Amino acid sequence: MSKGKIILKTMNQNKPFLAMFSVCLSLLLVVGSTYSWITYSDEQINRNKPNRKKISAIIDEVFTPNLQWVPGNVTEKKVTIKNDGQIPVIVRVSLYEFFAQFELDMSDGVGNGNQKIVKNSNGYDMIMDDVNTWKKGNTYKIASGKYYTASEVYKSDKSNSNTAYIYKGSRDVEALKFLNIQFNDTAIYDENDRPAFGVKDYWYYSDGYFYYSEVIQPKEKTVQLIKSVNLDKELPNKYKSSLYQLIPIMDAHDCTKSLMGDWNVATGSYLEEMYREKVQ
Repeated sequence: MSKGKIILKTMNQNKPFLAMFSVCLSLLLVVGSTYSWITYSDEQINRNKPNRKKISAIIDEVFTPNLQWVPGNVTEKKVTIKNDGQIPVIVRVSLYEFFAQFELDMSDGVGNGNQKIVKNSNGYDMIMDDVNTWKKGNTYKIASGKYYTASEVYKSDKSNSNTAYIYKGSRDVEALKFLNIQFNDTAIYDENDRPAFGVKDYWYYSDGYFYYSEVIQPKEKTVQLIKSVNLDKELPNKYKSSLYQLIPIMDAHDCTKSLMGDWNVATGSYLEEMYREKVQ
């Protein structure tokens, strides 16, 4: 790493005063017999060497748990980024989705709308908040001697932005089409809808990332990125008791020109223009 260059990448665990770290928040949904409950986990990973001044940013959210998440209802999840460090930063965010569906009880020949319950674990139980354990064929314990078996599992790759959520794009996985992320659309732009001259404090979406337009000073926040998440009222019964996780991953960088290379900002692109006068 070159002198003066500081990168902050968010993903998972917490050690103060590190120059680079990762923070990841997850929105965890369990769709139960009444399309049941929603919760989230907050993890952080700090992965670099100490620096004289602390570079730090956090995913700051207002989240209202909904223990009876009925299709059509909205669950508040306001996501912003806050600079809680000591030096200015520039940030970007990518979103990754995970979904696990369970086998249906087909004893009546057509499927009665309930999940099939088996008595024994397959030895590789799924853990609700650990997507690494989400695999087709793995069991999920719901009570003593009672398990569901995963019939379908979709997992995006947090290390590959090509698998990140595509803003205004379509999702190939049927189940995900019934999970609606409500963005702060009036503050988000892309190559087909660029901001007018003089507009500030917005997100610019490009190739899997939401880039914030401004340098965030210590103690300052971005404008909101996500407002809420809701289940479509037409959610099919077959997805009852499924697990869903939405993981925002934030990258934060100091205001040096190395940002352009570290984030692969193309010469002549809108992003280069947006950041040209903000990095030194």
